[in-house]
Amino acid sequence: MKKFTFPLLFCFILSFSCIEDQDPETICGVTDPLTNLSWLKTLQENYASDEMSEYNYIGQAIYEGQTVFYLASCCPNCNWQLITYDCSGNKIEEDHTLDDLDSKQTIWKSEDSECVFDE
Repeated sequence: MKKFTFPLLFCFILSFSCIEDQDPETICGVTDPLTNLSWLKTLQENYASDEMSEYNYIGQAIYEGQTVFYLASCCPNCNWQLITYDCSGNKIEEDHTLDDLDSKQTIWKSEDSECVFDE
């Protein structure tokens, strides 16, 4: 009986030691883009202090295989243009619409937001 106790105990301990901790998902090399990407944090602060902040929101999506962040508005009476940035904070100058973005998700909107999403 003792012959089997130590090998079983060893196998039991070994089986748990092989479990690796999973790193949290990273976006653009960080776990929280709004906090860790200074350029995005600055855009969010500016958007939050805008006089029509209740209509502003920031999203994250995939555009042409790359993670992007976009500034948008749900203002029903406004004419606005989609502004999109890459992970480095470079503005993407190509013409595109929200329909061109995949895997869209809202990552910030004001506390008094008027925007309603189907997410």
